[in-house]
Amino acid sequence: MSRPASTGLAFRLLGQGIDYSASPAMMRAAFAALALPHTYDLADVGASEVAAAVEGLRADGIGGGNVTTPHKRTVAALVDARSAESERSGSVNTVVRDGGRLVGHDTDLPALVEAIERLCPGGARRSLVLGAGGAARSAVQALERGGSEHVEVVQRGDGSWDRLPELLDAADLVVNATPIGTARPAGVRTESDRASTPIPAGLLRPDLAVLDLVYRPSPTRLVHDARRAGARAAGGAGILLGQGRRSLELWLGLPAPVEAMRTALRQELGPDADV
Repeated sequence: MSRPASTGLAFRLLGQGIDYSASPAMMRAAFAALALPHTYDLADVGASEVAAAVEGLRADGIGGGNVTTPHKRTVAALVDARSAESERSGSVNTVVRDGGRLVGHDTDLPALVEAIERLCPGGARRSLVLGAGGAARSAVQALERGGSEHVEVVQRGDGSWDRLPELLDAADLVVNATPIGTARPAGVRTESDRASTPIPAGLLRPDLAVLDLVYRPSPTRLVHDARRAGARAAGGAGILLGQGRRSLELWLGLPAPVEAMRTALRQELGPDADV
C-alpha cells in the first residue's frame, strides 16, 4: 500500500470523456492539506487502452488510481486481487498498489450506502435504479444492504425504460446511475441552461425520494425538479466526497482531510453542491 513520501507520487483517474470530473480539485486539495507533494491527474483512455493504463499503475512513482465510467468492470478483471466489496459489485473504482500487486476496491459502495441512509433514514421499501453500468450495480448492492425489499433496474437495452412511469408509481426511491444530466466543466449557471434529465418533471412527486449520482451541475436538473415537486433529493457530490475520502485513506494509510476536500468541491461545483 502507498504511504506518504518525501518525494511526490502520481495518482490518476482512469475513464473516458471525463473532463467534467471534480476529482482532481478534491484530491489536490487533500494532498495540499496533508502537506504532501503528490499529484492527481486525469487519464482519458478508450477501451483499447485500458489494459495498458492499468499496467502503467505499476510504474515507479505511481501511488495508485481511481477508475470511473465506463471502465470499472474492465479494470475489475485486470487487477491482481479485489476487495470483498469489489467482488460483490464486480466493479473497481480504486486501485491500490500493494508491493508489486494491484488491488481493486469499490469505495463507491460504502459511499452510496451512506448517501442513501442520509436521504432515507427510515429506509426505502421499493427502489428503482436507472442504468446498467458499474455505478448501477453498486447502487443495487447499496440498496440491498440498506434493507430495500425490492430493487428494480431500469435500462434501455431490455425495454424496461419504456415502463418508467408505472415503475416510478410503485417506488419510494429512485437512483439515477446514468450519466444523463452531466454538464461539462464550464457548468450550468442558470435554471434555463440546465442539462437534460432522465425523468420528466411530471413523474416526480413528494413521496418519491431522488438520488442523482451526477454531480455536475450541482444541483442537477433532476434534483432541482424533485425538490420543486416537494421530494427529498440529493446529488452526487456527497458520494464523490465519500468515495474519494475512502480512496485516499486506502492509498495513504492516513485519515483524509475531509473538510479541505469538501471546501474544494464547493469551490469547484458551487456553494449548493450536496457535500
